[in-house]
Amino acid sequence: MKNRGDSKYLIKLYEAQWDQIHDESVKPFFKQLNREVAHLGHDGIFSYYVFSGSESLQSALNYKLDSGAEGRFKIGYFAVHGEKDKIRALHDIGRVKLRNTLAASSSFDGLYFGACDFVNRKTTELLLNSIPSLKWIAGYSNWCPWLESIMCDIMFFKMLMTGRFVRPKSRAGTVYYEKPEDVAMEMYKIYPMALDLKFSLFYRGNNGVISTFEEYEKRLV
Repeated sequence: MKNRGDSKYLIKLYEAQWDQIHDESVKPFFKQLNREVAHLGHDGIFSYYVFSGSESLQSALNYKLDSGAEGRFKIGYFAVHGEKDKIRALHDIGRVKLRNTLAASSSFDGLYFGACDFVNRKTTELLLNSIPSLKWIAGYSNWCPWLESIMCDIMFFKMLMTGRFVRPKSRAGTVYYEKPEDVAMEMYKIYPMALDLKFSLFYRGNNGVISTFEEYEKRLV
């Protein structure tokens, strides 16, 4: 695959308020990610917001403070608790309500949910079939421990933003990626825990929505 590392990204982080005393859990990890990709010559733009329910999420989505964002791929990352049909904050947001909020207030190219259970076929088909700007949705359809999943999240974004994965032993070579779904497929090889977490990237194909997790399982048969 060719190196598509010249692609530039705007990553907007939305973290649910877990309780009355909010603690920024994912922000430090993405700060370090930004340092890592900058060291490799990639100037990602990151912004961070906290929301407690659908109204505050809509306000955060409408808040524009991203100079230099033109021409970049725009990705929304949601750090939330999840269930099969909702994301959880102080006030839960069902997937239909979330669809309506995103459709009215955003123009993301991709969405990534750092949440248990939520990124399943029903959720992703609802969002992808309703929001024309969306090209892909990634996340988990299983319960996922926090530390194991954030490691998966950060590795995915590093590979996506740089367009490559450099193995620790230089003689092992460098793997390049052309599309987000290529990155997701490679995750199953370099971070096997992604399979246990049922990490998947859903994207539009010629015959409907495709899941990288389902495609990977087919190759094992």
